[in-house]
Amino acid sequence: MVDVFYSLVDLNKRFNQLVFDPLYIHHLDLTVKTSLVHNSPVDKQIFDQIRTKILPQLHCKVNKITVTSLSMEFIFNTIDYPQLHLLSLVNFQQETLLQYLTNDVIFCRILNDQITHLKVKIKGGIIVKLSNGNEWNLFTLILFFCKHLTDLTIHQLFDGRSVIDSTFDDCLYILNGHFECLSTLIIDVYKISDSSSNIDNTVSIGYYFILDN
Repeated sequence: MVDVFYSLVDLNKRFNQLVFDPLYIHHLDLTVKTSLVHNSPVDKQIFDQIRTKILPQLHCKVNKITVTSLSMEFIFNTIDYPQLHLLSLVNFQQETLLQYLTNDVIFCRILNDQITHLKVKIKGGIIVKLSNGNEWNLFTLILFFCKHLTDLTIHQLFDGRSVIDSTFDDCLYILNGHFECLSTLIIDVYKISDSSSNIDNTVSIGYYFILDN
């Protein structure tokens, strides 16, 4: 958690050594408590301190990052992470994730060049319907950028009033041989209906799990 991690920094020399020890900082968890007010001055102050005081000291050692949309803007546009290969995107609104996938060049470059393990928790459906009538498929965008995936997990989070508008064909598309590096795939879906198209799903994946809720 961000608040716990940040509270240890500069507490004293011993805690500093512990916080920045390579054995502990390989996973940078920047999730925040839900009780914190989104975009409050306190949140921004904490993340600004992390950006200026913490990240420059550990960015070369981090190989996994867990972020929410609140911490996202402070992370990838600040500094490089040459050892980063595992990424977890937690509780992203579908519109927010779309903005990063279509407008953030640095984030997309990291997805394309470095990420082998990706976990995504999306609030809402895979299909984003814009006010101008256009539609974007988040699933397609993720697959387009992530060229080196070996492990992919996608969760869709719904509030009970949402309608799932992605199809089983989206799952089959991953299994058609395009992703030679992919060895593990986990997809959490609500309902599986008949496929609407003929897809040559020549499976070369080692493990795949489709969880039907």
